[in-house]
Amino acid sequence: MHSVTKMRSPILEIRPLFPAVEQAEGRICSMATTGHCDAVLVAEVFVQFADGTVPRWLVCGDWLTRHPDAVEHIKTHGFTEPRNDSPAVRAR
Repeated sequence: MHSVTKMRSPILEIRPLFPAVEQAEGRICSMATTGHCDAVLVAEVFVQFADGTVPRWLVCGDWLTRHPDAVEHIKTHGFTEPRNDSPAVRAR
């Protein structure tokens, strides 16, 4: 397995994509390192930056099941139901 770096920003939510989508130009795994990514995007990940912004990233199954921050979030909080609104922001 390739080395991973602990995320600096906390994960707020992980929402599965139904259906999963193939990566294509302009729609790629946001968190994968070169050469270590599945071809299918399976979830949206919302994190909270220090300035309070909450970006949305699309991720592949490789990242979702191997990155320690993702695995810990899933173990602790599970997945959030897919929906179209923004996640709740955590108070700092």
